Amino acid sequence: MASNYRRYGLAALIYATGFAYVLLRWDAIPDPVPIHVGPTGEADGFAPKTLFSATAPMIIGIVVSVVMPLLLPPRTFARRTVDVPAEGALPFSETAARRVEKLCGASADVISKMILAMAALFAVMNISMVVPDVKLPFWLEIVLWIGFTVYVVVIAVRMTSAKDGIEPDAEEQVRNENLRYQGGMGTYSAPNDPMAVAVLPSNPGKIAVNTAHAPGKQYLRRVVVSVVVLVAVTMAIVVTM
Repeated sequence: MASNYRRYGLAALIYATGFAYVLLRWDAIPDPVPIHVGPTGEADGFAPKTLFSATAPMIIGIVVSVVMPLLLPPRTFARRTVDVPAEGALPFSETAARRVEKLCGASADVISKMILAMAALFAVMNISMVVPDVKLPFWLEIVLWIGFTVYVVVIAVRMTSAKDGIEPDAEEQVRNENLRYQGGMGTYSAPNDPMAVAVLPSNPGKIAVNTAHAPGKQYLRRVVVSVVVLVAVTMAIVVTM
């Protein structure tokens, strides 16, 4: 967990350094400032020179970085339960809770690595686009984007395919038998399950949130609101420029 916060701190430092460099090189930035690069590598979109337009990619990166951790189910959900009728209720499982906790930690680790890599990429691309004398060759920008994409895919696949080494207890085996057909898009609905989250047999590398109960519904609303805010802010930045 501490390493995740260190990555968040490094990402913030990268963005701060990027903003500082733009301000230090302000006189070298043209007016209007390039805000979009076409398929040939040449700027094909411009906006009046302001701090906002000169740092838009980094601003978008910061917004994305703030929203991404909100999309993860809280680690406390692993042991959070709700009251359900005793008849037909699924049992609470200690190993299921530990499995969720471990996957929550792995997911947070991946997100923090993505945020750090994205900060480095967006800061470099932003500076390269607006400061003419440090512009990177177009082929190198493509290589950086490809490298970032490959890195994200690799760390995500490694997380989802990794074995957690936790043997299911008797309660989890009962749960797996009853939930074997459940799951989809990171959610499931099981009113007879007192647990707020689970790692389902159908998708053992992903946390599924039980939307049949209030905690799951609240989390789902948080995800929807976060995505809407992210899209709205990004569109507002684009329209404003």
